[in-house]
Amino acid sequence: MEINSQEYKEYLNEEYLSTHEAAELLETTEEEVRGLIHGGALPSHNIAGVFLRLKKKEVEELKNKWRIERELFPKPEPVFSHHNVVEKAVWLDRWKDFWYFNDFYILCAALIAALIYFIVVSQ
Repeated sequence: MEINSQEYKEYLNEEYLSTHEAAELLETTEEEVRGLIHGGALPSHNIAGVFLRLKKKEVEELKNKWRIERELFPKPEPVFSHHNVVEKAVWLDRWKDFWYFNDFYILCAALIAALIYFIVVSQ
């Protein structure tokens, strides 16, 4: 079997990655990369029968495929369901809020009532 010199040069220039480097490139964990290899989604190569290596080109193709799928076919968002995360207000909290928003009016009403009382009493 004769190998074309151009193919041989491409083979020599082919860059191989370890599972750790592939995980960094794919932005996943090494366990996920091994799962992709065992699932057949990512072809692997054994070097010297010991070292598991992946072609950089094939890893980049998988990353591009994921990017295209993510952009063209986004996962449907779950239907919005509101969960109440605020506790039910107790009586003291309600009174504090009432005072915070109405203190000016309450003080003015008390001052007017006091002035009317002194006017009526002084006559």
